[in-house]
Amino acid sequence: MHEKLQPKYGLGTAVSLVVGIVVGIGIFFKTGPVLSATGGNGTYAVIAWVLAALLTTIAAVVISEIASMGSKTGGLMSFSETAWGERFGFFVGWVQTVLYIPLILSVILYYSTIFTCAFLQVEPTTPLLAGLAALYFVVFAGANLLAESLGGLLQRISTIIKLIPLLSIAVFGLFYQGDVVTASADAVASVTTVGFGAAIAAALIPVLFALDGWIYVTTIAHEIKNPQRNLPLAMVGGLAIIGIVYVTFTLGLLSVSQGPAYVNGEMGVSQVANLLFGESLGRTLSLFIVISALGGFNGLMLLGMRMPYSLAMRRNFKGSQALLSVSPKTNLPVRSGVTMLVLLAIYMTVGFVFVGTGVNKDIFDLYGDLPIAIVWIIYALLFIGVWRLRFTQPKANRLVRVPALPLFVILAICGTGYALYGFIPSHATSFLLSCVIACIGFVLYEKSTPRNN
Repeated sequence: MHEKLQPKYGLGTAVSLVVGIVVGIGIFFKTGPVLSATGGNGTYAVIAWVLAALLTTIAAVVISEIASMGSKTGGLMSFSETAWGERFGFFVGWVQTVLYIPLILSVILYYSTIFTCAFLQVEPTTPLLAGLAALYFVVFAGANLLAESLGGLLQRISTIIKLIPLLSIAVFGLFYQGDVVTASADAVASVTTVGFGAAIAAALIPVLFALDGWIYVTTIAHEIKNPQRNLPLAMVGGLAIIGIVYVTFTLGLLSVSQGPAYVNGEMGVSQVANLLFGESLGRTLSLFIVISALGGFNGLMLLGMRMPYSLAMRRNFKGSQALLSVSPKTNLPVRSGVTMLVLLAIYMTVGFVFVGTGVNKDIFDLYGDLPIAIVWIIYALLFIGVWRLRFTQPKANRLVRVPALPLFVILAICGTGYALYGFIPSHATSFLLSCVIACIGFVLYEKSTPRNN
């Protein structure tokens, strides 16, 4: 007999869950891309952070309504099924499986190696980064495939540790009294002056990457006490806290060095930490960032390794039966996990080849931005879906009912369109290729049959 989940989280716990899930490594390496998009203008960068936080909050509040409908849990794939049916839900699961999760994992793994080199004080050459990435890959893949408890251990530790470097640099950087590091002439020459509208639009997708993860909080709508009040408040309050911390962190960095220095790579979080706290304590903060990054990597890997299994549970397609295989020893879908690990290995290999050969040294930043652009298109369709369900299922049970829904939906869609306007034109080829890969999900759905569970 299926037992209904009982509400157990109050407002305070819900807010802490929002903060804990969303805060990750993105803030530590997106400073350069954001300032590059704004032409090195720190004011524009701060405005982009504020607007992205507002857009994310609106989106989270809107989707909290669909998350609270009925008894279905399970995240983005389930919400998509509720809004637009099984075909769209399967498509979203496919996008998460072949694009979103392995690409985001690649980004986190790559920057984990960058900060590891900063901690070890060694030059981050491509062979060294590739070797460290392979080491982390093997260790975490083994931990998650062999024993679920091992995979969860680092997750609990990193939740506490990851806030230490963020808050330290934010607070001490903001009150920095030393000489501001001046960007070199080459750094200043490397940035292009950008108009306000174009600068904010171009910066939004990189900023939204650092704010990503909020969708997972909506999956616990049924476990929050008084969700009509507490879930929207948790979203607004949690994302407001994150927005304030991220803006303060950015201001702290800009208090230490000029914007163009971050664009050109002359300055970074590790260098700022060394200036603020001295070399020894600065290295310790770099270690905390590594732990934070690997904790985020591990958490997303735990989810990602189950995504092929979730697809196979919904439809019967070629090879799907094998993906349903569960190890009797670990109770884990091993073949599903291996499938995700193979995809990750392919993306990482391509990324390091491109970086090593100089074809595209910024490919891992692109890896982060592409899935965010695609998933926000999915979010936009969900915004419309929430509005549509008000008419098609007016009497459906909703624990959360968003007031002034049309206004929120319009604002969320306009914000999404603005962010995509700033991203797609300069990445048209890679975005089109990603869309082609995404649409294979519809083809696979049509060639599959429903699975009778």
